Amino acid sequence: MGLVLLLAYIALNLLSPGELFTSIAPYRPLMVLALVSLPPAILARLQTPEIGKLRTQFVLVILFFGYASSSWFPHGWFGGNLITFLEMAPNVMVYFLGIVFLRGTLHLRLLRATLVMVALYVMAAAFAQLPYARASGDSTPYVLMIEGVLVRIRGLGVLHDPNVFGQYLLIILPMLFVGKRPTGLGLGYVVALPLAALLIVGVYFTGSRGTEMGLAVLLGLYLTLRYKKAGAAFSVFVGSILLVAINFTQRRTITMSSGMDRLAIWSDGMQYFKSSPLWGIGAGGFTGRNSMTAHNSYLLCAAELGILGFFLWMSIVVVTMIQLARVPKVVGPSNPDLARWAMALRLSLGVYLFTGFFLSRAYDLPLFLLLGMSGAIITAAGGDDAIPLHGTMWPAWSFGLCVSTLVLIYAVLRLRMV
Repeated sequence: MGLVLLLAYIALNLLSPGELFTSIAPYRPLMVLALVSLPPAILARLQTPEIGKLRTQFVLVILFFGYASSSWFPHGWFGGNLITFLEMAPNVMVYFLGIVFLRGTLHLRLLRATLVMVALYVMAAAFAQLPYARASGDSTPYVLMIEGVLVRIRGLGVLHDPNVFGQYLLIILPMLFVGKRPTGLGLGYVVALPLAALLIVGVYFTGSRGTEMGLAVLLGLYLTLRYKKAGAAFSVFVGSILLVAINFTQRRTITMSSGMDRLAIWSDGMQYFKSSPLWGIGAGGFTGRNSMTAHNSYLLCAAELGILGFFLWMSIVVVTMIQLARVPKVVGPSNPDLARWAMALRLSLGVYLFTGFFLSRAYDLPLFLLLGMSGAIITAAGGDDAIPLHGTMWPAWSFGLCVSTLVLIYAVLRLRMV
């Protein structure tokens, strides 16, 4: 029952029926579904004490959510804290429901099927509206027309931005190839390969340059994880060819000059961070000061939540990646299916973080969904007891990545003299 509610909650959040059927929007169907999901989640938590073995990631998510929901206290706007809480809570809830209900690889496969069906539905709706959009030159709910010429497919609500929909398609790709068979082309590939090709076509029609680069990065990450140094070397070659091919087949080429407007926004974001480096300007404060969002998840988090909030956010990512990397060593031959899921989630989270460098996706549902799936896998492998974080120096890594990311953004701005 709880798993069904979780899958329905995720699917409806992604499909945004309130935008498609505006008559039901005042009744807040997603809020109702979330409240209905809470009692089964609490009961499942009480019946499954091993969930308590997931400590570090869980505590960091709680601290981050609490910090973000209190980010307006230093600025004296107490109502802003409530707004942030209400906006972020549905996304964070996906994390908590995920670690409670995704207790096995079968549950993960059912979630994968749900995510794929959402993607296929949005793509089918978009392709059905393409002829009208091209003929009229007007945008439709699932097709964005730019200057009556450039066609880009998209979803509704959470997936309304073509760049975001392209990112969503990318994070599904690694999950398609997780199966019970350890090696070779099993029966599942008969389904996985055509689906992967279809999702890549969808990525192309989003017209997202960042997502297309993300496809090259995803391939590079897979080759590196699978074949180590040889894979890393080969991925550079293949990725270069793929980027050249993208530029030849797209009307929106991947160049620094084509992103000057985005760099100008980054410059504003750095100024916001400098104005309040410790506390930030408050969650949601970026769009309050700028007509555009940051177009960079890292800069958005740093500018709005300061170095303290940015450190908590980065710590969640670092801890999750460290523990996912150690799952195969812990479960070994006893649960190879779980080990393959851990590798797939590393790839999905990795490509999300890469594309997040060009998108403002610091607090959104797909991120907390990936974290919840990862937390469920870590829990199934034994949690912090079986995968201890002692000696990993994750706080130092997290702080170093925070500083390095901001330095990189600053260096890009200086080089472009923005």
